[in-house]
Amino acid sequence: MRFVKGLAGLVLCSSLIACASARQIEPRELGWMEGCWETASGDYREVWRAEGQHLFGFAVAYKDGAQVFFEQTRIDLGAPAIFNAYPAGQGPSAFTESARGAGTITFENAAHDYPQKIVYARGGQRLNAAVSLEDGSQVQTFAFQACGK
Repeated sequence: MRFVKGLAGLVLCSSLIACASARQIEPRELGWMEGCWETASGDYREVWRAEGQHLFGFAVAYKDGAQVFFEQTRIDLGAPAIFNAYPAGQGPSAFTESARGAGTITFENAAHDYPQKIVYARGGQRLNAAVSLEDGSQVQTFAFQACGK
């Protein structure tokens, strides 16, 4: 009987821990990403908006005034958060949150060809992003300012 009570206590404790770690994050926790962001040249733009338990976004790249790239994105605000990319309408390619701090979040998917790591960081009035391989090589960085600035 003591064993059964101990086992029941262990199961209850384990389920409480699982429930605590599975909490949804609030959209305001990534509110620093919201808005319209573009590079200084205006040739690349990302737009993010919180809605319910998601952050929806899209990215557009231009060359000589013509659109050359389009990607829809969605961050599912679970624990961990999941970044879903739909480049050119294909996908999703899912990247799982691997780290988060005040004004920064990192997503990774080692099985993806490129990128394998996506990092967003807010610095004052700027939003910075970097994509790379998992080891940090082949990094491509983006420095964004608010659109129209």
